[in-house]
Amino acid sequence: MTLEVKGDELIITHLPVEQMGVLALGLVLEPEEKQVLEALLSGRKVRVLETGLEYKQFKKTAPMGVFQKFVALERELREMGVCVIRNRSW
Repeated sequence: MTLEVKGDELIITHLPVEQMGVLALGLVLEPEEKQVLEALLSGRKVRVLETGLEYKQFKKTAPMGVFQKFVALERELREMGVCVIRNRSW
């Protein structure tokens, strides 16, 4: 996972599939996951670049069930307060 801080916001610029699942479960295995969860818990804005969601590059090759699982994980992150943004113009 790659993070950037912009003002009081935390921007996830790259989110690998394995860390996406860990975050959606509210778990911490790496320092970056802890940083994201602490930001959410403290009320800071957390955004992820849509182009940084690694699972999206497998849309044409992954079985539908696997791809839909990651769509559901993205939805869970949104419900946790992570905002998906379309480009770098945040």
